[in-house]
Amino acid sequence: MDDSTRDEQEKAREQAQNRAQEKGTEATFFDPFADDDDEPEIDLADLLGTPAPASSPDDAGEDSAATSATPFDPFADDEDSDPGAAGGGDSGQDAGERSRREALSTFRQRRGTSRAGADIAGGMVRLPFLPPTDPVTAVIDPADEIAKGTEAPTLNPGDIVAGQYEVIGTIAHGGMGWIYLALDHNVSDRWVVLKGMMATVTKQEQAVAESERAFLADITHPGIVKIFNFIDDARSPGGFIVMEYVGGPSLRDRRRLQPDNTLEVDIAIGYVLSVLPALEYLHSRGVVYNDLKPDNIIATEDQVKLIDLGAVTGIGAYGHIFGTRGFQAPEMARTGPTVASDIYTVGRTLASLVVKLPVTDGVYDPGLPSPDDEPMFRRYLSLYRLLERATDDDPDVRFSSVRSLRDQLVGVLREVLAIRDGRQFPHSATRFTAQRSTFGTNHQLFRTDQLLDGIERSVEITAPEVVAALPIPLTDPNDPGASLLSAASLTEPGEIIDTLSTAMDQPGFEHSREIPLTMVRAQLDLGMTAEAEARLRDMDTTLRRDWRHQWLSGVCALLTGDFVAAQRYFNTVLNILPGEPAPKLALAATDELLLQEQGVNTIGLLDAGIRRSAMALTYQQGLNLDEVAVVPGWTHLTQDPVALRFHALRLYGLVWSTNPTTVSSAFGMARQLQAEGMVDPAVATLDKVPANSRHHEIARMTTVLMFITDRADLSESRIRRAGRRLDLLPTTEPRIPQLRIAVLSAALDWLRDSEEAGSPVHIGPGQLFDVDFTERGLRAGLERGLRELARQSPFARHRFRLVDMANRIRPRTWF
Repeated sequence: MDDSTRDEQEKAREQAQNRAQEKGTEATFFDPFADDDDEPEIDLADLLGTPAPASSPDDAGEDSAATSATPFDPFADDEDSDPGAAGGGDSGQDAGERSRREALSTFRQRRGTSRAGADIAGGMVRLPFLPPTDPVTAVIDPADEIAKGTEAPTLNPGDIVAGQYEVIGTIAHGGMGWIYLALDHNVSDRWVVLKGMMATVTKQEQAVAESERAFLADITHPGIVKIFNFIDDARSPGGFIVMEYVGGPSLRDRRRLQPDNTLEVDIAIGYVLSVLPALEYLHSRGVVYNDLKPDNIIATEDQVKLIDLGAVTGIGAYGHIFGTRGFQAPEMARTGPTVASDIYTVGRTLASLVVKLPVTDGVYDPGLPSPDDEPMFRRYLSLYRLLERATDDDPDVRFSSVRSLRDQLVGVLREVLAIRDGRQFPHSATRFTAQRSTFGTNHQLFRTDQLLDGIERSVEITAPEVVAALPIPLTDPNDPGASLLSAASLTEPGEIIDTLSTAMDQPGFEHSREIPLTMVRAQLDLGMTAEAEARLRDMDTTLRRDWRHQWLSGVCALLTGDFVAAQRYFNTVLNILPGEPAPKLALAATDELLLQEQGVNTIGLLDAGIRRSAMALTYQQGLNLDEVAVVPGWTHLTQDPVALRFHALRLYGLVWSTNPTTVSSAFGMARQLQAEGMVDPAVATLDKVPANSRHHEIARMTTVLMFITDRADLSESRIRRAGRRLDLLPTTEPRIPQLRIAVLSAALDWLRDSEEAGSPVHIGPGQLFDVDFTERGLRAGLERGLRELARQSPFARHRFRLVDMANRIRPRTWF
């Protein structure tokens, strides 16, 4: 080992000893070459100037709790190492240094190594990986801002703050003045950000500032920029806050890079979902962020972080509350910072990322563009509803918590991906149970049973079957009565009413909301609709604002036949829970019931423009927004038949596109399409019912009937398509004989209508089932089918009627 190396090593040992003595902390010196032949043995006690502890047999062996070091030298066998040094000698020192240098170099070089982006919302969205930017490139020239009247920076490049932070330059200007990039020379030249804090004049302001420093220093969340230090400096009246430098573009920068200056909807939602846990953390600790906007959200590598904590205050704090016009809640000066005011900034931030909000004097105008003015909101109406609620002028209308906003935003994201990409993700139950049964799935098919037994059946849906199929609200686990309701979940409705009536008078349950609402559900299950309505009316005003109260009121209105009121209640629930499929399904069914009540449920109501808009919003993938040009309005509170058909079609389609297990929505959509004469889209809708669904065969048989129901639009092609579908059904299906009769009868009617109209008919080759596609062949097939049904009919009178029909239709009667 040469003299210079020995001098450096001795100097390092002396410095370690001095630091240990000054701080009162013992330093454990590690020398991997202590046993080398050319080095003297070093006694740790001598080095530190302290007596060595006496050794004990208990201090060694396999039971020792001490941590030991295992020497590792990857360069021990290098040809250029000193062969006379057993452990390395001079080469050992060089090898260790080389290893450390290479490890540090590799670590720094790989800081921006590309990795997979972050998966958000259970993998529904993958945010792109963004390599961190070089901190120096973030420095800006303040001259432009100074020319606009902004004060000059108080710190200049090269200035030293608090003896350790070297200013590199300015990176932005905010509400608290200039923000600086600096190097922390006390921590391995770490990059940091210096931001001025509000000056304090009075003792009260100073006390407030000190308390704010205390809770800012205690914020620890991976999604929030770290606070390193607070510096009192004469160049900033309020001192400086020293924060972690997060290298990466802000969401505002990301948005500006896009061709139309907006982010893709799913990516924007993914970024917002990424910052919501940080906001929820702040709220749980009694503070609010106050200044959420795209500028303060940084995307770097596979992380998303909130920066600039200068506006963070306690909930309800008074004084100067910082925020950004166009993003800050309008009630801030009246109520101070609240969770609701933070929710407002979330809604405004998301809106600014996905649409071009109108601007006046460089500030976003209040409110949102309507779906009539913004194609994005026409495509994703649930997103529009969510943003409307989040940014409502009344803070009581907004989402009550970040968690409730997040649940609905995930539901909206699920719809976006289903509509835009055809990607479907399971709906996690957040507010409702799964659909309990189905409605409207059997009516058209079951009507053919009239051929077998002569009993007339309706093809219309009914309010009781809709109510029986709709999901029910889940019990709030935080409600005082949740444990009681969980224990009584399997109790009969009659018994549960008695149990809950007694419980309401017991201590601990008097403030429960779930107990009276559960009693209403039990009364509805027992058919006590009038009693349930009376109980809902008796509930206090606060509970009437509860979405569950609105839902049960809508159910009561359906059962009493007040469909207009039901529409109003379900619309309110949809405004509160825009990401849930249940209120959309309930509204669609209510609109269909209103159409039935008006007697126009099977009549085409839409003109060509509205029909194209409806199809673009419900049926086709790869939506063409240019087609969404003419609509009867976006409000659901209407009795106009055209609007009812449009909304029923759109809502059924939206639920079906997002939730393939909600079979009722598929049949509902198909009924609306068939009424508008769009048979092929209606058939295509039912063809998507999954093969593993118990309604798959019902859907296939229903499509057979759809091809032949509209007599005015019959053709040989549709008749043959119906026949081919029927041939593919399992022979064990009991309704095949009556469906066969329906297809043969439609073919015969088409032939006769064509002859009466004088239109030439050119029948293609091939039989229909096992009969000739001629009038004589069809009559023979019908006669045989009717006689077979007569043998199966359970009623003698109807059996005779079927035989009479067979006699009248048989060919020899006519030829």
